[in-house]
Amino acid sequence: MKILRKIALSAVLLAGAVSFSFADSSNSLSPDSINDGIDDFARKLGFSIPQAAVQQNVYAEAFIGKIFPAVPPHFAVGIDAGLTHLNTSGLAKAADNLGISGVKDDLYLPVFNADIRIGGVIFPFDVGFSFMTLDVGKLNSMDVDFTAEYTTFAFDVRYALLEDGLLLPAVSVGGGYSVNKGSFGASNSSAEANVDFSVHTLYAQVQASKTLNIPVVKIGFTPFIGLRGLISNYTNDWSWKYNGPYAAEAKLAGIATSGKGSASSDGFGGFQPQIYGGLGFNFGFFQLTASICADLRHVGGDSGLWSSAFSFRFKM
Repeated sequence: MKILRKIALSAVLLAGAVSFSFADSSNSLSPDSINDGIDDFARKLGFSIPQAAVQQNVYAEAFIGKIFPAVPPHFAVGIDAGLTHLNTSGLAKAADNLGISGVKDDLYLPVFNADIRIGGVIFPFDVGFSFMTLDVGKLNSMDVDFTAEYTTFAFDVRYALLEDGLLLPAVSVGGGYSVNKGSFGASNSSAEANVDFSVHTLYAQVQASKTLNIPVVKIGFTPFIGLRGLISNYTNDWSWKYNGPYAAEAKLAGIATSGKGSASSDGFGGFQPQIYGGLGFNFGFFQLTASICADLRHVGGDSGLWSSAFSFRFKM
């Protein structure tokens, strides 16, 4: 009996020593905190990714004109670059618990895009298409291996209620759809945290613009403003893994060293009201456009959702 008591006492002391050595280390894991943080980030992507996608392929003119009948036929093709504010505080929380240092609470996500817009036939409408693919090996704004890879395809249709005239502005209503897929990840030699996202977005908008031309030199300006409403359907899967020097002790102490889950909207929802606007600078057959967009529910603070874009296009 004494031998059995000694064995039991030794086992208890060993388990306590293992638990203490792991809990006392700076690498101690909190699986619940990691799960909560990365799930929060995955859910925020369900709003941030649509914000980035719909601000691309934005034209200064509320209506570019018809392709037929028209002389010349109206169409445009160009490239876009932009930034979208992304709240990464949830990912930073998870990374900190995993011993991944350098993940910041905010990221300004770069966006690069190609687009084309074609005027309507007979009726005053135009149709736009945009495509983006980007693989960032490391975002320099993070002091850690932070990767981002995503692909976006979008299209929209606008119908002119008013065409730009001598005094009246152009006014159009429209709607569009975008699909966005990709991944984000943060890692070091001992741990990793990843999110794979898939977001589908439907939106409707109204836009007004007025082109002001300078005679003779074929230079003009087109200020514009619009309102937009979005709903999204997203399924963002996340996972994390710790394989650092304290992984064995964590397992002996009954602490999870990996986890996975999914953040889902369960269908289209999460209405996002937006206001956007900017200025187009026209010279000959080319146009430079600068624009900005804000989510009216999240205007300021750390969770502020806003995007900016800069476009260069050839336009007839």
